[in-house]
Amino acid sequence: MSATRGDSPTAMWIVPHTHWDREWYEPHDVFRARLVRMIDGLLNLLEHEEAYRFTLDGQAAAFEDYLVLRPQNRERLSAAVARGQLAVGPFLILLDEFCCDGETTVRNLELGIRACRTLGGEMRVGYLPDMFGHAAQMPQILRGFGLADAALWRGVPAAVDRDAFCWRALDGSQVRVEYLWDGYGSALTLFDSPGKLDRLVADYLHTNTGRFDGRSPAGMYGTDHMEPRPDLLDAVRAHNARCPDAVMTVATLGQVVASREHDPQALDDLPLVVGEMRSHALGNILPGVLSARTNLKKAMAGAERALTTAERLDVAVGGPSRTALLERGWRLVVESSAHDSVTGCGADTTAEQVLTRLHVAAHAAAGAVDVALPTLARVGGPGELVAFNQSGWARRVQGETVLDGRPEALPEGAQLLEELPTVIGDETIPAEHVRRVLRRIHGQELFGGRIRGWSFPAPTELVFEVARSGGDAFDPDDFTVELDRRLAAAPDDRPWRVLTVAQPSCRVLVAGHAQGTAAVALGSDAGGIDHPVRVGERSMSNDLVRVDIDDDGLVSIEDLLNGRVIRRALAIVDEGDRGDSYNFGPVAGDRVDAAVATRVEVQERGPLRGRILVRRIYRLPQGLSTDRSTRSGPTQDQVIDTRIELREGERFVRVRTFLVNGVGNHRLRLHVPTFDRDLEGSVSAGQYGVTRRGRTSEDGWGEYPLPTYPATRFVHAGGVAVHTDRLTEYEIVTPPDGGAVRGTGADGEDGTQRPDEIAITLVRAVDLMSVNVHPLRDEPAGAQIPVPGAQYLGVRVETDLAVDLSCPRWDDSQIVRHSDLFHYEPVLVPGAVQTDAEVVESGGGTGEAEPVGSVVTTCGRVALESLRRVNDGVVEARFVNYHHHAEPLRARMWGRWDRTDLSGDVLEAGVDPWSLTVPASSIITLRSTAVAGAVDVEE
Repeated sequence: MSATRGDSPTAMWIVPHTHWDREWYEPHDVFRARLVRMIDGLLNLLEHEEAYRFTLDGQAAAFEDYLVLRPQNRERLSAAVARGQLAVGPFLILLDEFCCDGETTVRNLELGIRACRTLGGEMRVGYLPDMFGHAAQMPQILRGFGLADAALWRGVPAAVDRDAFCWRALDGSQVRVEYLWDGYGSALTLFDSPGKLDRLVADYLHTNTGRFDGRSPAGMYGTDHMEPRPDLLDAVRAHNARCPDAVMTVATLGQVVASREHDPQALDDLPLVVGEMRSHALGNILPGVLSARTNLKKAMAGAERALTTAERLDVAVGGPSRTALLERGWRLVVESSAHDSVTGCGADTTAEQVLTRLHVAAHAAAGAVDVALPTLARVGGPGELVAFNQSGWARRVQGETVLDGRPEALPEGAQLLEELPTVIGDETIPAEHVRRVLRRIHGQELFGGRIRGWSFPAPTELVFEVARSGGDAFDPDDFTVELDRRLAAAPDDRPWRVLTVAQPSCRVLVAGHAQGTAAVALGSDAGGIDHPVRVGERSMSNDLVRVDIDDDGLVSIEDLLNGRVIRRALAIVDEGDRGDSYNFGPVAGDRVDAAVATRVEVQERGPLRGRILVRRIYRLPQGLSTDRSTRSGPTQDQVIDTRIELREGERFVRVRTFLVNGVGNHRLRLHVPTFDRDLEGSVSAGQYGVTRRGRTSEDGWGEYPLPTYPATRFVHAGGVAVHTDRLTEYEIVTPPDGGAVRGTGADGEDGTQRPDEIAITLVRAVDLMSVNVHPLRDEPAGAQIPVPGAQYLGVRVETDLAVDLSCPRWDDSQIVRHSDLFHYEPVLVPGAVQTDAEVVESGGGTGEAEPVGSVVTTCGRVALESLRRVNDGVVEARFVNYHHHAEPLRARMWGRWDRTDLSGDVLEAGVDPWSLTVPASSIITLRSTAVAGAVDVEE
């Protein structure tokens, strides 16, 4: 392996590499063209120089992208891996760990390791060189794939003063970290100055000797999109000949890590870091990427949720596997998770491509659901709505459908949303064109309904009767013959009236109870309602929660079971932003928090669902002054709608904000009061763990540590939880005296108590990818490239969240279950009309189809995170205990299950899911050969 003379000990490792941002300030295929040129040259170099080593950035996508255009070079790549010259993987993509959820990270490693093994094997190091901070559960995920080592740079706290440390996940899993304390280009400056290499290496080793504890440091020789240096080995050999006491060895990162001590005692001797790493002390973490281009974060979460749903439905209905389609979707999601992709800190063209890719991933999920719907539809009959509950928890589910009949004939428990018109077409058509109506009829379908009859009430009048569900048989030949006969008999000069009428029907909301990952028919037998919703002109209640709306649109929310209430909630606060896609840049004295007009409108009055719309108009400056120090330009009216929703039986309030952004360079946030002042911090859930955070972040590098943080499932502070449906940036803030954002909590009706608030970012609009001079950052994060698309001018932005007062202390509550119920809306399909053959196929001898049974019903407080079919008909279920104490799994699951690691290797055979205890903050995976679509057996 050594590129040095004889057996001289290595004083310093040199690790040639490239950090290949797959897309960033240029879109993917522009960078791919450069990648092909780089790897072409690399292969020639590796084949010419036996001692050369190269690390291909820890992501398999680099060689996969190359092989799309150079498929003939696969064997050359494989040979380089086999010779130990080229290190690849283990990830598919160098992700941003906070902009996607935990399951995407798992699929990333699955795909990356699988791809690397087609070339001969992956580098056994969790290489995370340029992520903008690191998630708390990453060591547990790496360990789940048998990876005992990581290598990284950003986010490490100041207490780490050596070149290695022990990183411990929330469950206690540990990895050894090769700390890239001087970045992933630490050796670049050693070779930059001709003739100075010997002195620079000696100075480097002398100056930093205290970091190494006798270890040879790893000098990373590479940077963004860097091509391998052909004469590197010549320079190293010459140096080693001149300086035998400071020998350098060229190696891959995997070879360096393999040379380190790995026994548990060695880990105990290293500095210890527990949980997430988001310190600014030793490197910039660029936290503004959490709120740049929020629609990318929404699309990422939507695609993840859609694929998770499709996989669970695939297991429940059984039949031919849809795994290939779903894996295509997951790959697109993983590709989009790159740290310069979903983060939104690239060029507009890159953001457009990422958004499209995420939409296509969701389309793949929709396709998998679509082909499963006929089986799902057989659970219900005509006039019923079938709902598939993808949550592991049993729950009440709701869905909108159309039922025949007038409002007074609706079944008990259904909520009228709209009485539909009975006349859906009324036209006057010249006689010579009447026959064209035949072109509108597709089989038995007309205007979205099924033709159930037709008539000619007058010589030049035709009436179609359609049914929105069901309908009698329609014979197009009979109709055509009769139409031609009538046309021949009617006067040629008189126009015809053509009516299309439907029987009376209503769009309604129906509900029912679903057991775990199972389907239930809703509709004609909706039954009674527990905790129905009652709506006044400015209030709603379901006997569990009450909502009252003030004249200015702010909201009081009360949990009626524990008597806790917050007031003046859902304030909107707008501020200027002179920063960029990487960091928020405040503008002094520019806060806007009072609406100039407010309107409150009741949209739905219960009993299943109540909705009230609050429309507020704010007057905002259009942009920044020329020197970017103040907001300027004429003001513009910004309309912001907030829909407040309460459902029967739910103990939290759903909130949706939507706006079309009309101004630039600003940050718009929604505020939710807590119950406490002077909060020490918050907790938030995401990436398979719950992290505690303080009110401040560690300073020390070149970036002011704004205490804005990520939340993917929920954030909890001061006894209040806010559930989120995507990555959301939040901050705990203390409101200023006066103004619309004052909150009083449970006490202090006079306003003397002003509790801290949770501020949720809705929009952060900026005009530059990176600014050269930033008020809160010493150095640029990239090039100063205009990104007008990041201003979001004219873009519709929707944000969904829920406010939950039922969990004063998050760790002994139902907060995880509530976040899951908020997260997932059921899959809906109208019940099917079954033929005799379908009844026989489904096993129903009496005309009733077998139910789509629950594969998993979670009865405890451990969340089902993934349920899918993997190879050879195996069903895999993954669970996460978010709590910081052990919890019983309490899952009813049909069949025999083994506990495995994340790669599928069996850890314990024949476990009982019901009695299994899940340790604190642990991810557990179970696999079974159970038949998909198995019926849950009630105890």
